[in-house]
Amino acid sequence: MIPAECRARLIELMQEHVKCIESANDYLAEIKTAIAENRIDDLQQSLSGQVLPMAEIERLEGLRHELLTSYGFDSGDDGFKKCIAWCDDDAGQVDALYQQLVQKLLKLQRSIQLNSLLVSKGQERVRGSIGILTGSAVANQAKTYSSQGKTVTDGNRRDIAIA
Repeated sequence: MIPAECRARLIELMQEHVKCIESANDYLAEIKTAIAENRIDDLQQSLSGQVLPMAEIERLEGLRHELLTSYGFDSGDDGFKKCIAWCDDDAGQVDALYQQLVQKLLKLQRSIQLNSLLVSKGQERVRGSIGILTGSAVANQAKTYSSQGKTVTDGNRRDIAIA
C-alpha cells in the first residue's frame, strides 16, 4: 500500500466527481432560471436534453468508498479524513479537492431544494388559476369565519358571504 498510489487514484476520482456535480449544478441552474422567468420553451428544451447525473454521482461515491476500504480505511467521513492524512502530500491537493467536493455537493442540495420549491409554487399558481376559471377549487378552498370574524375549523363552518 503506497500512499502515492492512493493519492493519485483519489485525485483522479474526486476530479471526475467534482466535474459531474458541477454539470448537475449547471443543469439545475438552467432549469431554475427557466422556471423563475416562466420560459416554458427553454424549460422543455432543458428537460428533454440532459438528465441529472445522479446515478453517476452515486457511482463515483461508491468507487471512493471502495478505494478507501481497499486501502484499509473505513468508508465513512472519519475513514476518509484518516486516508487523507495518510496519503496527501504537502500541497494538500486531496484535502483541497475534498473540500471542493463537499461545497459542490452542498450547492447541489440547495439547487435541488430550490427547484422543488419553485415547481411547488408554480403548481399552486396553476391550481389557483384553474380553480378561478372553473369555480370548483375556489369554493373548496374558501376560508370560513365565525360571527366574530375569526377563521373556524371544519366543525363550525360558515360561508364567507354570511360572515
